[in-house]
Amino acid sequence: MTTPYDGLPRERYWKASAAGADAAAVAFDSGRKFVFAKDTRFAPAGSCFAQHFARELAARGGHVLAVEARHPLEPPDRDLGYGAFPARFGNIYTARHLRELLEQALGERDPVRDFVLREDGRWVDQLRPRAVPAGFASRAHALADRDYHLTAVRRLVESMDVFVFTLGLTETWENVPGGYAYPIVPGAVAGTFDPALHRFTNARAADVVADLERVIALVAARNTGARILLTVSPVGLAATAEPRSVMVSTAASKAVLRAAADELVSHHAHVDYFPSFEIITGAWARGRFWAEGLREVSAAGVEAVMAAFMASRLSDLAGAPRAASAPPSLAGADPAAAFAAALDAECDERFLDRS
Repeated sequence: MTTPYDGLPRERYWKASAAGADAAAVAFDSGRKFVFAKDTRFAPAGSCFAQHFARELAARGGHVLAVEARHPLEPPDRDLGYGAFPARFGNIYTARHLRELLEQALGERDPVRDFVLREDGRWVDQLRPRAVPAGFASRAHALADRDYHLTAVRRLVESMDVFVFTLGLTETWENVPGGYAYPIVPGAVAGTFDPALHRFTNARAADVVADLERVIALVAARNTGARILLTVSPVGLAATAEPRSVMVSTAASKAVLRAAADELVSHHAHVDYFPSFEIITGAWARGRFWAEGLREVSAAGVEAVMAAFMASRLSDLAGAPRAASAPPSLAGADPAAAFAAALDAECDERFLDRS
């Protein structure tokens, strides 16, 4: 007697898959819809884990777009946030934040101008409070830079071949009268929290699907050939505003995001999913891909994700040597310490846990 499960490929069976020697051997990505060439123009965005993907893809020879360049009159010794992402949007943790950014950039809604004065006298854009670490000299400068940034995002949408979006969170804070979401609660990095103006919301799977359907439509209207690759960040919540354990909130949030991604992939031929989340968090990994603290992904974890991605999606560059990509301030440091410092610096959420 036979069943539909007899004779399936090795990766369809748990026992064979869990015994794999590494992420590439397990064939996590065997269900892929499409692969890429070495000249494919990538536009990565999303949570702090997305920064690692963008940096490591570029280090391995991938073509990561850079559409927002430093102005020649800007001082080279000031940290102005160039290079972390194709445009200086900073970490985009939620599908709602992404949708609202694209709506502004593509003229579907008025630009949001929410600027606050920092203690050092510099102005901060509340929708990307750490994307420009040096801040702005004046409100007028901040306003002009936001308009420039939105123009850059529009160019990104129009020129990219693949938009890689890493879903990070479902929890967010919104400006009630303005009807827009923040990347992080006001007061954590800049500005002041006001319960009369700022409201907590936690997206459900249907909310995430609706936001990303809007994103897919916006991209398609400007770039008919663009493909979208979704992934879910394995990084846990630093803190939760829900009245429950942060561990429970992390599990709930990641389940919502993963379910939403699955639904979208099933509905759109040009939308696919890459299993970064599964590679890091799966039982097969036996916890070896977590950094100290068990929330962030270690350098070995990022390497496992990139090895699987290159082997499955970008085989033209799979054997290419990796170029050095550590920030200059970390050059010569112990590799593990350097990576830990980069993790700490790149994640906005760390400001939610004062400890």
